[in-house]
Amino acid sequence: MQVNIFSSPTVTNPVSEKATETTAVEQNAVKVDPPADVKNNDTAGYSEYLTKGEEIFYETAKTFNPTTDKVTDHTYQIMYGRFLLPYYHQNPNMKFLEIGLGCNMGYGPGASVNVWKALFPKANLWEAEYDAKCVEKHRDGTLKGINVLTGDQGNDAVLDSWIETSGGNFDVVIDDGGHQNCQIWHSFLKLWPTVKPGGLYFIEDLQVGRKTGPRGYRKFKTDTCDKDLIAFEKLKEFGDMMIYDEQKEKAHASDIEFIFCQHEACVLGKKK
Repeated sequence: MQVNIFSSPTVTNPVSEKATETTAVEQNAVKVDPPADVKNNDTAGYSEYLTKGEEIFYETAKTFNPTTDKVTDHTYQIMYGRFLLPYYHQNPNMKFLEIGLGCNMGYGPGASVNVWKALFPKANLWEAEYDAKCVEKHRDGTLKGINVLTGDQGNDAVLDSWIETSGGNFDVVIDDGGHQNCQIWHSFLKLWPTVKPGGLYFIEDLQVGRKTGPRGYRKFKTDTCDKDLIAFEKLKEFGDMMIYDEQKEKAHASDIEFIFCQHEACVLGKKK
């Protein structure tokens, strides 16, 4: 066991992963002089993914206009550079699911999709999004060549349909969806079992988990998830299990190999 860093129910109050309306006209991504490391499609061309992952992720993201907020408002190049790029180097045909296309972002949907296409040209890419109208609008643009799933990530029946449609068996899952605690938790409980041994599960924007009020992230609840649940507190329970001797047996029985947390986000690795 390795610990790197620990730094269908009745749905009430449903909310969208990225809101239910597209708030910007689709903008065509403009890519400018990508780093040399991502120009080659052979395995050797990705060797620096192992040693310069953070730099490559950041520089590749910045070559697109619009630029994903993963490297502007956030510093997610840290976890993606340290874990996702090396994983792709070893598993170039990886099956990859991101929840949250970004249909409510001011710069338009799909900014991260452009990064995935550039960095992972051999991967089997899937995107899941609440706003089906937004998906249809961009299916022949940003989403061309991408497998797409739609529906509410907090609804177990929807999650089951995603698994059935896609076949599950993901190497990588990224939750950049609605950020409501119960959405995050329902998705994790359903999708984590579908992650391959040795695979990765990323959860972004955990910093909003304690926010309350009209614009808070504790409004969504289901029959099996109370609105008082906080996703990061559940991850801390996993951390306790992995660290403390009195929970040693549970840790050995768990399929979680490590949890790495950085500012605002975490990644979980599955035992091989």
